[in-house]
Amino acid sequence: MLQIVLLAGKFVFLIILYLFLYRVIRSTTRELRTAAPGPARASYPQASFAAPGYPAAAGTATLEPPAGPRTAPPAGVAWSLVVEKSPVLRPGETFTFIPGVPALAGRSSDMDIHLDDTFVSSKHVLFEVGASGLMVEDLLSTNGTQVNGSDISQPTVLSTGDRVEVGDTIFRVEVR
Repeated sequence: MLQIVLLAGKFVFLIILYLFLYRVIRSTTRELRTAAPGPARASYPQASFAAPGYPAAAGTATLEPPAGPRTAPPAGVAWSLVVEKSPVLRPGETFTFIPGVPALAGRSSDMDIHLDDTFVSSKHVLFEVGASGLMVEDLLSTNGTQVNGSDISQPTVLSTGDRVEVGDTIFRVEVR
């Protein structure tokens, strides 16, 4: 009788062990899979870090707008994110955004703002300048995105001086 109970215990242990390994492998490969973009975000322009016609300060990465009609920012006004603290970017590094050009930030190497940080998802957050100003949208990331210390769950309009936290990186919003 004892041998039957021990044999059953071995099988139960093996089943639990295999289920555990299956869950670990599934969760580690989930972000490696590239899902097809949804209909609202069919394609993202890649950053070229050179936008003719838009002045950029030294050390500033400016994202190029897509081909077609361009909406120019008001004279002398450009929304920027300045790195305050980051394990992967230099403090003071600036990312300037052009109206109508979405910019993705994440751990994947093809992101406009590449953040090689374990607390950042492959496609973590979307920044875009619209009619109401610079907007940030968390792309259902694992660890979320915070604006001024509060988690965001929907697109949020940023103001000058706001602090955006993506993983261990903190950006400050500026208008130049």
